[in-house]
Amino acid sequence: MPQTTPKIAVCTHLVPLNMPLYLVKKMSSIQPVTKQFILQSRLFNNVLEGIEDRKGSDRLSEYVNHLQWIAGHLTNSRYHLGSAIGLNAHFPYAEAYTDLSQPPPHNRAIDPSVNYPSLTEIKKSWNEFAAGFAEKISALSSEHLESETPVRVPTGKTLSDLLAFIASHESYHIGQMSIIRKSLGLPAMSYK
Repeated sequence: MPQTTPKIAVCTHLVPLNMPLYLVKKMSSIQPVTKQFILQSRLFNNVLEGIEDRKGSDRLSEYVNHLQWIAGHLTNSRYHLGSAIGLNAHFPYAEAYTDLSQPPPHNRAIDPSVNYPSLTEIKKSWNEFAAGFAEKISALSSEHLESETPVRVPTGKTLSDLLAFIASHESYHIGQMSIIRKSLGLPAMSYK
């Protein structure tokens, strides 16, 4: 019997065949992403709860960023994204986390020569921006959400894709911060 190569079917449908249309319509809403940002606004504070400013620059190793860098990077990312959704606010410590010689989004790697802001200062900037940020995302029109952004992310090239990616990005870094928190001898981050 001759050997044949099996044919592989490629699905070109945008929607999985077994997914009800009413669920697809709900999934296209920005509300789940807005809820993710609201949750992460709280978790950011929870993961830093009880960590003294003097511990903010402690590193697990030379290969791991410290809390001041991670928290500032996340805050800088939110402020930067804010301009794409119509918020006019500036992170006062953006320069410590931005390198215009790097490709967009111009992230600056951790640098021992930089005097990073304290965790208290970073949390203050995060919290001042958080409420308006989630509210603005929730109110974005479908047209705005489907508009293309100058920066392509792994999830696509629309504003909706960028928001989904940044939500994932925040979750990733909050997870890193929770590991550093535990290494400092503190209890696990609360979800309350």
